[in-house]
Amino acid sequence: MSEKTREIVAFVPEDVYNRVKREIVREEFTTPYRVAEKYNMTISLARKVLSRLEREGIVKLYAKNRRTPIYLVVAKKVEKTEPKKTRRK
Repeated sequence: MSEKTREIVAFVPEDVYNRVKREIVREEFTTPYRVAEKYNMTISLARKVLSRLEREGIVKLYAKNRRTPIYLVVAKKVEKTEPKKTRRK
């Protein structure tokens, strides 16, 4: 496989991604650096998380330059991804 056709996939554990998704709606804006510092990950991984959140419509790219993209939080409420547990009587 040549270097051009090989795709590098960064792995974000689903629980970390869900935590970022749940807690990011409390902020007014965010950057990859803020996400990386808060959740103890690399900046490149934080960029991938933010781009995934942008595709899902939770954040919106506000300003992009060559150094730091700034994302605004669009969705104020995120539905839970876990199924609800029912109580038995």
